[in-house]
Amino acid sequence: MEIDTKIIDPYLMDPYMTDEDIIATFTPLEHQFYKWQILDSDETIRLGEDFVENNDIFYNCLQKKFPLPNIKHAFWDFIVKWDLRFNRRRRIVITAKDIHKRLRTTDCKDTKSLGETSLWMHTEALPDLLFGQSSFGGSLMHYALSTGPQYLFPDTPYGKMIEPSDPYILKDTVLAIDFDVNDCRPSALDSSECRGEDSIANEASATSVRGANSDDFLNKEPFVFFQIGALCCCTADEWMRRYTEYADEVYDPEFQHTGYGVVVRLDDNGYPTGAVYIVYKYQEEAMPAVSEDPNKPAFWKEREWRDSEGNELPHIRRLYPGCDQKFFLAKIADNLADLKEDGHFNIQVISEDRKTVVQAKRVGDTGMIIPNEIVAKVQPEDQAQSLLSALGKNCL
Repeated sequence: MEIDTKIIDPYLMDPYMTDEDIIATFTPLEHQFYKWQILDSDETIRLGEDFVENNDIFYNCLQKKFPLPNIKHAFWDFIVKWDLRFNRRRRIVITAKDIHKRLRTTDCKDTKSLGETSLWMHTEALPDLLFGQSSFGGSLMHYALSTGPQYLFPDTPYGKMIEPSDPYILKDTVLAIDFDVNDCRPSALDSSECRGEDSIANEASATSVRGANSDDFLNKEPFVFFQIGALCCCTADEWMRRYTEYADEVYDPEFQHTGYGVVVRLDDNGYPTGAVYIVYKYQEEAMPAVSEDPNKPAFWKEREWRDSEGNELPHIRRLYPGCDQKFFLAKIADNLADLKEDGHFNIQVISEDRKTVVQAKRVGDTGMIIPNEIVAKVQPEDQAQSLLSALGKNCL
């Protein structure tokens, strides 16, 4: 088999080409490279590590896999054409309207649609969006969105999730809030850090965590949302510097993270076209320790939000230092397009108390998206067993 003449120069490819467009340009040999990457991903990942450590090892394995002349150059052209497609797309100038359009057309019920948008937000050079100003909390502040696919994480550790391997659980870009419980989960009954020892027994005797189903939402709408990034703010004085001392220059005000994530609520059809909310971030990304059970990775952990005596730190659930009101969840707009650079928006507090953030899932083929788990009331006949279970865990 001879190496095919290239149909298109990989170094001159249009950054607007979709994945399907690029695949359509593959030569027969490039199709083999592509199948090798997809079907033998474990081998290609290992070889990729060898490529970083020692190019000769990688190319020797490549030559054995594809015993053809000039295979090294052919494979490198494939890398430029396919693996570096995201680098090309970063040349594209993405606007706020592009982000709005992408969200409007993302069907979170459809795995492919949700996956493509999540990947798009991970890999594209998305602009930060200016949201305007608000006087909430006693001071006039200017706000902006640091755009990204994941800022918030579920409160339930991976190892304690209900059916974490359920194929209908959605990507972490989509999460939900359980309004039936405050602060810590009853699933953390083995931790006395969440509440006092006495209250653990009382909580256990009244509630339990279980997988949610569509019947749980016959009389209420599930609060499910799509993440779009982190909320940042700067003072009015900092904002005005662009018009005063830096009037003749391009000046970007210094925005600070507020600790809140920005989310768009899903509509009844599973599209993120609803109202815009901000949710306080209690969990942060964490790589699993080497000694941990690989079947129960801890991809996130609770951030420090209490002092040594268990009291909430003064900056927690506050938009900025000196903010005179604390909250967990608030609505900031009816839709994303309402938030504009020169506008003024109101912050409507929905919940001052912390609520539980959980994974979301699709209910079979019905298309309904609900929380993966909920806190449910325990029936009287089950309370004694729940109490014994809770006390037993704390006595071990």
